[in-house]
Amino acid sequence: MDFTGEYRHSIDTKGRLIVPSAMREPLGETVYLSRWMENCIALWSEQGWADITDRLRSLPPSQVQARRFLRLMSASAHRDTVDKQGRINVPQKLREIAGITRDAVVIGVLDHAEIWDPDRYEQQEALEQSFGFEALAEDLQF
Repeated sequence: MDFTGEYRHSIDTKGRLIVPSAMREPLGETVYLSRWMENCIALWSEQGWADITDRLRSLPPSQVQARRFLRLMSASAHRDTVDKQGRINVPQKLREIAGITRDAVVIGVLDHAEIWDPDRYEQQEALEQSFGFEALAEDLQF
């Protein structure tokens, strides 16, 4: 299952976000949200969450950085069910971490989706574009 594309939606007064229709089938009925890199929110399918938690479990508990990351990731995690209107609840704590008040950008990142504050996403996108697409590919030996 691959998540792709960029979609703009709003979060309603109850904290609900419409999942882009193109992402509903690959996500399935049960989803997981968690804090993620660059202060966005990751949106995982049930299988995607199982995969990421397997990776988290493999972190060495003797390393303080591993314990810190595990705590931050696990404490922020939220399990939810997509409702009949295709909405999910985005908890207030996650919205605060991501700086999301009303509008949101949902992007596909192959194995998961990310939910961004529009201004932060535009800044992140500009930063990434400044590195140059070809240069990034070359650095990664893609």
